Amino acid sequence: MQTEAIWIIDADEDDQVMVREVWRELKLSNELVFLESAKAALEHLGSIDTAPFIIICELNLHKMDGFELRERMLATGLKIFRSVPFIFWATEVSEQQITRAYDLSIHGLFIKDNSFLELKKTFTHILNYWLKSKMPSKKVNA
Repeated sequence: MQTEAIWIIDADEDDQVMVREVWRELKLSNELVFLESAKAALEHLGSIDTAPFIIICELNLHKMDGFELRERMLATGLKIFRSVPFIFWATEVSEQQITRAYDLSIHGLFIKDNSFLELKKTFTHILNYWLKSKMPSKKVNA
């Protein structure tokens, strides 16, 4: 069982509230870490010993978007950031954005659901898949 934190990088407070409610219903034991910007995520990356279990990132963040965040994470050279599932989500995406996202070796791209039930289904699918998947150690300097 993966016990590391799950990061949600998204400034939208309504989305954060819905994700917290989904978490309570799914009875997940993983810590849920909300980061409101790409800059905050990069700063947080510099202070951890163990990488998160999953990163779910709003694609259209302000100032530095999800693409640039992913590029910077990969540019660190730390192999761990290639194996941490990095998933984009957004209200809407273009074909160009989908192509660019997968060029950055992301692990999924999902449309944000407006309903609680649909969001719960999406998170259930994501988590069921990654909880069954075998992954390397999450130690940042391993």
